[in-house]
Amino acid sequence: MGIEENKKTLQRYFDELMNNRDYSKADEILHKDYSGSAGGGFKGVEGHKQYTSYLHSVFSDLHWATLEMIAEGDKIAIFQKCSGIHEKEFGGVPGTGKRMSFDMVSVYEFKDSKVYRGLTRVFYDYLNMYQQFGVLPSTEEIIKAYKESRKIA
Repeated sequence: MGIEENKKTLQRYFDELMNNRDYSKADEILHKDYSGSAGGGFKGVEGHKQYTSYLHSVFSDLHWATLEMIAEGDKIAIFQKCSGIHEKEFGGVPGTGKRMSFDMVSVYEFKDSKVYRGLTRVFYDYLNMYQQFGVLPSTEEIIKAYKESRKIA
């Protein structure tokens, strides 16, 4: 398959598997040797189901929105906004009940016209997310505190 078909498959990956957790057509989307590096790594459809279920249990109303895809050869870089409500412990922070959203960039690799490897290189805006949880001060407050600390020295 070509780049445009791979983009459609990757969008199905997010629409059907990640957002809706509908694995009825996972064999059409995921390669049998699929591996993902998120959450410490997982393999196959079952590993993917477990990881996605975990994320949805931590963040209710979890949703990945595609902003842009850039493809070359058998790889696609995808720029997204992820959002949800922080219900349970994540990254050492107990559930806050607060809505959060952050931007992310991931790279997916295709093999035999299916998603073969996911999240091989990823950027998450965790600072922004922890600020939304209310466990870290705003960027303005951090800068102000830094400037004040420099005056003392």
